[in-house]
Amino acid sequence: MGKLIEDARQGSEAAFREIFEKLVDRVFSYALSRVHDREAANDIVQESFIDLWSALGNFHYSTNEAFLGFVFIILKRKIYKDYKKVSTISLEETMINESYEMKPDDYRFLLKHIGILKERDQEVLRLRYWSDLTFSQIATMLGVTETNAKVLHHRAIKKLQAILEKYEHDI
Repeated sequence: MGKLIEDARQGSEAAFREIFEKLVDRVFSYALSRVHDREAANDIVQESFIDLWSALGNFHYSTNEAFLGFVFIILKRKIYKDYKKVSTISLEETMINESYEMKPDDYRFLLKHIGILKERDQEVLRLRYWSDLTFSQIATMLGVTETNAKVLHHRAIKKLQAILEKYEHDI
C-alpha cells in the first residue's frame, strides 16, 4: 500500500482510485454505523475521500496502520460535522448495508444497546466489527498499544453482554 500512497501523493488518480477501492467498504461501514442513514453515510464517505485527496500532500507514509488512522481521522471529522447538522437520527430511518447479514430488527436492537455504552467502548466495537479493523489498526487510531486495544475490546464486549443479559431478564 505504501507505493500506492506515494503514487497518489504524486498526483496519480489511478493509484488513488485503487486506494479508494481498497478502503471504501470499511469506511462506509463505519460511517453508516455512526450516522445510521445510508445517504448521509455515502455523502460523508465521498467528502472524506475528497478531503483525503487534498490532504495526501501533507501525509508522510510510515505504516498502513498510520495511513488508515489518517483516513479515519478525516472520516471522523466529517461525521462530527454531520452530527452538528443533524442533532438526532431516528433508528426507524436506519438503512442497512446489504452485505450485512443481520435482520434489520436484530441490527436495530444491537445498535440501540451498543448506544448505551460509553463512547470509547462504542468506538472500539464499531472499528472492530463495522470497519473490520485489526487490533493493531484500532490501537493506532486510538493512540494506545495493541494489547490495550484488545483489553478495551474485551471490556466493551463484556459490558455489552451484561446489557443484553439484563434486557433478556427484563422481558
